[in-house]
Amino acid sequence: MIYKIRCNKCGDIFQAETERQGLQKVRCPYCGSMLNCQLGDGKPFRTRARAVLPFSETREVDAKTEETQPTAKVKFLKMATADMLEAAKAKLNSQSQQVSALAASTTAATSEYIAKSSSRLKAFQEKYKNGDLWIFFIGSFTFILLVYIGLYLLSVLTNFVYDSHTWLFKQYIELKNSIGF
Repeated sequence: MIYKIRCNKCGDIFQAETERQGLQKVRCPYCGSMLNCQLGDGKPFRTRARAVLPFSETREVDAKTEETQPTAKVKFLKMATADMLEAAKAKLNSQSQQVSALAASTTAATSEYIAKSSSRLKAFQEKYKNGDLWIFFIGSFTFILLVYIGLYLLSVLTNFVYDSHTWLFKQYIELKNSIGF
């Protein structure tokens, strides 16, 4: 394949012929310098700009070279005005009041629930001679039962995820083979 190459040192254009693609070393016939050239369909070269100069501050660029020059998108930031700051402050105050009201209602409901449940536990302890032992036994049994139920549900969920992943991978392979990739 024949490639047109521009020398980095002298700027002259010359032709190079090679059968291999990729990164090749080519000697410039005019100045004799060695060039590292990416020939063929290689990966696109991307770099990050260290400094971006607006077009108005650079030298004159003709239309032909302007098409090949990289450009950076400009993003202007808004300056915070007093109105914007007041709106943000009002929004923050209203949200903090909502959160404090929610916390107060949750705390009140929780303390009421604990008071009712503790009075029921005390009544149960007074009614039966071994009430403490029964409460501990029932609590332990409930905890163990909930752990087993949780483990079973998580194992069912894991099996479902595994089966769905296997099915999806099978469909992907069949689709890939039917397309011909």
